[in-house]
Amino acid sequence: MRDATNEERDDAPAVATERNANSSSNNTTTTATTAGQRRMLRQMILELLIIVLLLIPIAIFEFAVEPARRGFFCNDESIRYPYRENTITPLMLGLMAGVLPLLIFGLVEYTRALRDRELTSTVQLLNWQLAGWFSELGRQLSYFGFGMLLTFDATEVGKYTIGRLRPHFMAVCQPQLSDGSLCSDLANQHRYVEDYECAGEGYTVADVRQARLSFPSGHSSIAFYALLYVALYLQVKLNWRSCKIWRHFVQFVLIMLAWYTALSRVMDNWHHWSDVLVGSLLGICGALITARYIAKLFSHDVLLGVGLRRENTSATLQEEVGASTPPPYSVNSSYNDDQYCTKV
Repeated sequence: MRDATNEERDDAPAVATERNANSSSNNTTTTATTAGQRRMLRQMILELLIIVLLLIPIAIFEFAVEPARRGFFCNDESIRYPYRENTITPLMLGLMAGVLPLLIFGLVEYTRALRDRELTSTVQLLNWQLAGWFSELGRQLSYFGFGMLLTFDATEVGKYTIGRLRPHFMAVCQPQLSDGSLCSDLANQHRYVEDYECAGEGYTVADVRQARLSFPSGHSSIAFYALLYVALYLQVKLNWRSCKIWRHFVQFVLIMLAWYTALSRVMDNWHHWSDVLVGSLLGICGALITARYIAKLFSHDVLLGVGLRRENTSATLQEEVGASTPPPYSVNSSYNDDQYCTKV
């Protein structure tokens, strides 16, 4: 009996030490989790601040700045086209460049989580538990929105700095020269006019102001940025072999939507062809820069323009990060890609 009692006494310090070690480990884990949440909160606040800073120039241009006032030749036929309504209205552009990418991002991220059996995985954000795929969706949307605002800001700077007259400028402005004469007078046919006032009969002040914002095309830059970025996103994220034809079909439709939007601006007499060209190039550059350097869609496991199977890159990634670290992706060979591609 005494021996048993002595053994229990001898074991008591060991048990206490083990409990203290477990408690210390739990405290360390809690501290690390709290520190991670604080970093995440700081990052969210910083990103929100950056978005606000990018919105400020847009608001200033739209409500406080007048476009540069340019002169014109009265016989300039490039600004004598009739006024037409937009084929692609601003609302339609918003749906195309905002709502459509949101739906595609959400569908693809949910399908990837379903395919990889990660629907139940969660991410701790302060006091909330977010689904892992939903957290990834928010991350992709933040990259997309950041690039969108950069492209929009660059477009606005060009519009208000150049102040190029739209093809329907004469129809909307109906300029009256400072001497009381009109451009239709024979004496003014080859005259370069800088001092004039817009009568604008039948049009609003906003219409007259818009008639000075031709270069570059905002519809073209925004459409090409948004839809090309989504096409690049699909190239990376929708990388199952059985989805290849579907992926390229969707990419083709997206690019054609952007192309038609750009063409409609010339067809509707809202832009010169050079405005559309520069606007399209601006949107394309914005999409490529955002995808490559901000979202880093083509890092590690995907080459530029070519989607690679994740199982082909896991070994390479394993060599890069060390044998002790598991690869970031794992593929269950029992999965059938066809069923997920069909759902997408």
